[in-house]
Amino acid sequence: MATIVALATARHQAFRDQGYDVRETGLYGHRPMGLYVSAEAHSCLRKAAELLGLGTRYLRTVPVDSAFRMDTGELRRLIAADQRAGVRPFFVAASAGTVNTGAVDPLDDIAAIAREHGLWFHIDGAYGALGILADDAAPGYAGLEWADSLALDPHKWLGVPIDAGCILFREPAGPRDAFSLVPPYLRDEDAGELGWFSEYGPEQTRPFRALRVWATIAHLGRDGIVHLVQHTTRLARTLAELIEASDDFELLAPAVTSITAFRHRPPDLDTDRAEALNEAIPAAVQRRRHAFLTGTRISGAAALRACVLHPGTTKDDLTVLLDEIRAAAREVTT
Repeated sequence: MATIVALATARHQAFRDQGYDVRETGLYGHRPMGLYVSAEAHSCLRKAAELLGLGTRYLRTVPVDSAFRMDTGELRRLIAADQRAGVRPFFVAASAGTVNTGAVDPLDDIAAIAREHGLWFHIDGAYGALGILADDAAPGYAGLEWADSLALDPHKWLGVPIDAGCILFREPAGPRDAFSLVPPYLRDEDAGELGWFSEYGPEQTRPFRALRVWATIAHLGRDGIVHLVQHTTRLARTLAELIEASDDFELLAPAVTSITAFRHRPPDLDTDRAEALNEAIPAAVQRRRHAFLTGTRISGAAALRACVLHPGTTKDDLTVLLDEIRAAAREVTT
């Protein structure tokens, strides 16, 4: 929902800049609009484009580099190609902590490209934006401050109960322009300058999601949140070190946030058997009921994904996880 609100606001502004009110005209008869997302982008961006009538024909997938970060050279190439083809680029989404590997895109460089071409600069920080609070992490998030919109999910790293999504805007008037529609029976002069919350998104009636977010932040305080982020990112790096020190695991990406992406690769296993094994491991580990991790695909191959979020997780738990993976692999292959 945060992504839908951000993209709808960007769409409204892009049409307004051309002298049109998309709320009145819709998308009928207008010049195609180009959107740019990383190959590692979350699927909610595609879904938002579909729901808002933008479609996916002009949604461009930007390749990533060896660290799974958006390739800005490829981004420039795709924008230039669209401009030559008569497509109007208007929106670019960067990731501050991808789902697969926790990678943080080169936000500063993407922000500069967005300013150069007049694009709305959105950052999907739903999972990983809080990683900026970790030790020495801030340089890796340079450019976050240039976002026109930033998605955050307190129900992820902060552990707030689902569903608590959040979207932050550089200019708060933007979403109100895109959504505000107050019927006479809801008009209230006492609503104040802010107005109704329903003016900032598609929901007319909604629960008090902010209460659980406030309660969590009030309980942890800033120091508590910083400690949580630092503790979990250190554990992700520790897990990466354990993996690199072993002869039967393979690290697939740098541990930048609190996600560690890897593969179980016993020395005597060929590629095809390793693929099948890593596809089977997550369910096998879960059946054993001592640890939990999920599977994913990275560069087209089956991979394992450990996401450390709980403040009570310890280094010993990481050892248990690797041992459980080994045990599950033996069960699968015997």
